[in-house]
Amino acid sequence: MTEPHFEYRIRESVRAKYMSLRVSVDRGLEVVVPRGFDRKLIPGFLRDKHEWVRTALSKVDQARQRRVKPTETLPQMLSFAACGRSWIVQYHPRRSGTITLFDDGQGGLRVVGAVDNIPACHSVLQQWTRRQAFNVLNPLLRQLSKETGIAYVKTVIRCQKSRWGSCSSTGTISLNQKLLFVAPDLVRYVLIHELCHMREMNHSRNFWSLVGQFYPDYRRARQRLKEAWYQMPAWAG
Repeated sequence: MTEPHFEYRIRESVRAKYMSLRVSVDRGLEVVVPRGFDRKLIPGFLRDKHEWVRTALSKVDQARQRRVKPTETLPQMLSFAACGRSWIVQYHPRRSGTITLFDDGQGGLRVVGAVDNIPACHSVLQQWTRRQAFNVLNPLLRQLSKETGIAYVKTVIRCQKSRWGSCSSTGTISLNQKLLFVAPDLVRYVLIHELCHMREMNHSRNFWSLVGQFYPDYRRARQRLKEAWYQMPAWAG
């Protein structure tokens, strides 16, 4: 039987306790290992997981084929599943070196200026999305903090490429603005996940036990979040 071969990159993580696999449209196959891990064990691990890897990489290839290059198109509508809201986007060319976005407060956005500069339009839309993400996610995080009894210090919104969220030992929770594009129950899981890291800065058995107290179906949520990466609009960054 032919040995399965996959191209992959290795990423060391100070938070990792065990070897794990991640597959994404942008990065392909990643093997995440703790620092000091014996890398000679990786080929055997990939052999054991070759069916899962083959299926995941197949989904990534399909997603890459479907994805339109960000430089080729502008979104006509923004839909945020996390809050159930949508906005129609209109583009108005003007002789200007700058681009300005106007929100009419009634579900309409106007992008005015050098709209032929598509990357710049994407940047303006991403900045607006970040503000919306803070307005949506920050209150949810405060609410869940009260429900769980787990305190944190502050919220930061970022546009991360491989994480839905992260937290620091100083009490800062960082959330990916792309969470606006996923279902509300998955947003709830991510926020609970990060809050639980305020007590357990690892992915130990104790950590997952704590997560399970507040979100029992976390295993299914983790799988759904992996699939959600494939659905992110290309313009979102």
